Amino acid sequence: MQLIPIIISFSIFSAIISIVYNKNFLLSILIALELILLNLIVFNIIVSSNLNESINLSFSLFLLTLSAIEASVGISVLALISRNFNSNSISSTNLLKN
Repeated sequence: MQLIPIIISFSIFSAIISIVYNKNFLLSILIALELILLNLIVFNIIVSSNLNESINLSFSLFLLTLSAIEASVGISVLALISRNFNSNSISSTNLLKN
């Protein structure tokens, strides 16, 4: 049982490293953020099952809903940038202000 928190911690750390190194592309940042949120959900489910608390399971469903909303908004912004500016880099998001 001690292996699961180590795997989750490594996965979150690798997602943060991915955000730092691939900060020019929006899709890689969105995937790394989804990885962090899904690891948080898995960790919350494991902790709540060990403590036999049902309130944390409902919190996991709330986090999963927020993760889906964040993914849909991010993909729609990425599609908007790709369609209008023919690029998927972060520097194109500054052009959306006007």
